[in-house]
Amino acid sequence: MFAKRLIPACLGLLIASAVLPAAVSAQPPPYLTQWGTYGAGDGQFDGPGGMAVDASGNVYVADYGNHRVQKFTSTGAYVAQWGTHGSGNGQFNGPEGVAVDAGGNVYVADFGNNRIQKFTGTGSTSPSGARSAQGPDSSTVPSAWPWTPAATSTWRTT
Repeated sequence: MFAKRLIPACLGLLIASAVLPAAVSAQPPPYLTQWGTYGAGDGQFDGPGGMAVDASGNVYVADYGNHRVQKFTSTGAYVAQWGTHGSGNGQFNGPEGVAVDAGGNVYVADFGNNRIQKFTGTGSTSPSGARSAQGPDSSTVPSAWPWTPAATSTWRTT
């Protein structure tokens, strides 16, 4: 009876000793960089939430407490930001998530306004490049934004 228990126990220890050193000796990936501090200035955050990376390596970060989205290069250099607190098109009430599609459009989950807003990845800073769209709630999105990227659609939940 003792031998019947001893053999499985020894086999268990043998297997664990073969697997355990590999798991224990594994190192975390090397640290590369970081950016941002607390605040409301360019490149600062008040509750960074979701983020996304586009095909060019640009990083978009939902800045929840500052009610905006910020765009950075892959090395963390500040590029642009858009959004203010509110419920209008291009405004946010606690953005939490960001996604980028294959066409470079940026989608922002606007938590406090219960909607998703869609923006172009490059945008337009002049009315000559203006675009507009109509969301499912029949709201027309203004096409000439004074910041980049420019909004193209807004969807609301009802």
